[in-house]
Amino acid sequence: MTTRSHKLLEQIKTAGVVGAGGAGFPTHLKLNAVVDTLIANGAECEPLLYKDKELMRLYPEQVLKGMELAGETVGAKRSILGIKSKNHDAIGNFKRLFGGTVHEIFEMGDYYPAGDEYVLVYEATGRLIPYGGYPLDIGCIVSNVETILNISLASLGIPVTEKFITITGAVTNPMTLKVPIGTLLSDLIEIAGGVSVEGSVVVLDGGAMMGSCCDSLDKYPVTKTSGGYIVLPADHYLIRRRNQTTSEIKQIGQSACDQCSYCTEFCPRYLLGYHIEPHKVMRSLGFAGERDDFWGKYAVNCCECNLCSLFACPEDLDPKQACVRSKRNLRLKEISYTPPTSELSAHPMQSHRKVSTSRLIRKLGLKQYDRKAEFVEQTFQPRTVRIPLKQHVGVPAIPCVTIGDKVSVGQPIAICPDGSVGADIHASINGRVTSIDKDIIIE
Repeated sequence: MTTRSHKLLEQIKTAGVVGAGGAGFPTHLKLNAVVDTLIANGAECEPLLYKDKELMRLYPEQVLKGMELAGETVGAKRSILGIKSKNHDAIGNFKRLFGGTVHEIFEMGDYYPAGDEYVLVYEATGRLIPYGGYPLDIGCIVSNVETILNISLASLGIPVTEKFITITGAVTNPMTLKVPIGTLLSDLIEIAGGVSVEGSVVVLDGGAMMGSCCDSLDKYPVTKTSGGYIVLPADHYLIRRRNQTTSEIKQIGQSACDQCSYCTEFCPRYLLGYHIEPHKVMRSLGFAGERDDFWGKYAVNCCECNLCSLFACPEDLDPKQACVRSKRNLRLKEISYTPPTSELSAHPMQSHRKVSTSRLIRKLGLKQYDRKAEFVEQTFQPRTVRIPLKQHVGVPAIPCVTIGDKVSVGQPIAICPDGSVGADIHASINGRVTSIDKDIIIE
């Protein structure tokens, strides 16, 4: 690795860059590797979310710069942007910028979950990530396009203090915008013109398929890994499904599953050849001990995309939660699983069973909320931000400020301990620190 690459990794670490489209793995650690292929993930497959699409449309030069820097750092000979074919305006910008360079565009269909890294790597390169492995195992690194943009900014000494976010659903003006990290959900809804339905609402943080319910509008802040928020009536199908208790899910699944196997036949990982069969995991609900463990092993390769539960199952059962339960049980019992064969090959029907986003939106009861959420330039500055000390994989950052300190945008307020997996955190607004606990509150 060159001196220039070492410098960039240090700049990325100092800027607090983490994966912006997933769990938040620290980027300075991810790029400390040598691979032949870099993939910028702009697939953005969660229904109704537009933040990656709008970011690519508005800032293609910065994305290109980030791809150049990341590719040089890891020694990649091939650099690919994965993007859906429907995003014509963004694709046009990149075709103009990529001409005569090593960078290429891989256009994908509008299906879910196109953004799953196992799916994206296979579609773009024809390679299959090994069981329980990572793209790095087959010479690839995958980073979300917002992470790539933040790499470009880090090279200029600009830390991560803002986040692209989509706020949509039952709001007056669905939109994508850029806000300070720590902005509260209640502020986002205010910017979007308020709630557009009568009665109480619940917000899905992260998307319709993989998102979680927010139980308080004044509690949840935007973080480095936030992607979008969907506001829905409290009695919406998706909210009712998520409010089922674990005991209800298990009891109903145990009594009603007829082993039709649709959940398996539509599973994107199963279709890539992995040993994941949700319909067999459902059998574990009726057993305990060794038999529970036996059926639970078919869940190990689950990516928790929720396609089995929210689309495939004709009885509205929850194979995904059964898979999550089984994976947790196997971890707690420290039971390792070795697939029957290490050889992988995609299912013959893999390319024919992709679930289109439009079909998924209808199934989820979201058709009335399927409105464009284009980027809006806004000057809103929150009075208060709540900045979590853990917005990333690893250990929480350690505060380097105290209550009462005045801080300014971009100033470090929490530092990752030396030798630990984590990321530094910076002030996102000018103000004074009023509280330090699991969060740092600035007013």
